[in-house]
Amino acid sequence: MKRSDFFIRLTTAVLFLAVATYIGVYLYSAITNTFVTEAAIRYSIEETLPVEGFIIRTETVLYDAGTSVLPVVGEGERVGVGQAVAIEFMTAQALETASEIRSLNMQITQLESNRNVTDSEHMETIRELSAAVNTMDLRRLEEISMNIETTIFDVATDIEALRSRLEELELRSDGTRTIAAPVSGTFTHIVDGFEHITPDIMTGVSPSELRAHFETPGATSGAGKLVTAFKWYFAAIINHEDAIRLSTGSRINVSFTGVFQGNMEMLVESISRREGDHAVVLLSSDRGIHDTVALREVRAEIVTNVTAGIRVPMEAIHLDENGTTFVFLQTSAYAERVDVEILGETGDVFIVRDGIETGSPLRAESTIIVRGNNLYHGKVVG
Repeated sequence: MKRSDFFIRLTTAVLFLAVATYIGVYLYSAITNTFVTEAAIRYSIEETLPVEGFIIRTETVLYDAGTSVLPVVGEGERVGVGQAVAIEFMTAQALETASEIRSLNMQITQLESNRNVTDSEHMETIRELSAAVNTMDLRRLEEISMNIETTIFDVATDIEALRSRLEELELRSDGTRTIAAPVSGTFTHIVDGFEHITPDIMTGVSPSELRAHFETPGATSGAGKLVTAFKWYFAAIINHEDAIRLSTGSRINVSFTGVFQGNMEMLVESISRREGDHAVVLLSSDRGIHDTVALREVRAEIVTNVTAGIRVPMEAIHLDENGTTFVFLQTSAYAERVDVEILGETGDVFIVRDGIETGSPLRAESTIIVRGNNLYHGKVVG
């Protein structure tokens, strides 16, 4: 019995040592024989300068029509000379009549479109209303609510009666005056009182002078205004040390932030004299007027340099005895050495020149060997 117990314990110990050895060898192999790859991707790094300033345009303010004005063209819409841009309501009754006419037109349009609407489309309209309520999208609530109302009650509603009422209102509607465009331009209903500030007074303006121009607004109008030139300007206050890195006549990329977010190329028109630690850079563009027509004071980032190439983890970069940097690519089942030129770095990655430019095989979607043991050109790794 004792002998049997001894052999059982011995067998258990041998099995335990075998398992422990296997696990140890596996862990050692996993730690020392790691092989990690990563797909190469194109990547770019932008160096930017934060700036703030004012947008200046050539603008014509429509006459002061009071507060009861309804634009008939959209924000940022281009209009011609003599085209109606808004309607002024001279009396409260005229405004009420116009509101009813608008409501009747919407109802008639909805009823006509709902004649052949299916049940599934009815449910989709209700879901749209629920989504608008949940997201507080108040702009669509009126339209969607009316759509549901006409969808549900279209049987009981007499379209002809609505049309008759509409004709009656249109025949006796008075107390209105059409506001026509005196010049061609891009319309906006926003008038901030700084329309008298024109691009011609911006060249060479100092930071303090620029701020002074926009301290006190002038008279405003309820009828809106027209931007009469496609070319517009951005007077940006910038650190002087950064300003001298720019040159007049060059084109730079500007990324606007805040209410308007967009990127565009702009021309450096002028750089003002230094005032303290700052200067004013006057930029211009003949594109994007429709997107920026309602903006005045804005923030942006001027892109001063863009480094573009292939993104390579720092761990994948090697250095030979001659000081040449290189990476290993997995090509088929082999490791292939490829010399690289480092252009920049960000975080834990380098940006290297694309093989399309150098003729090397390092391109987007190449397989970079990030980590591996005893790598050399031609080693079997697959």
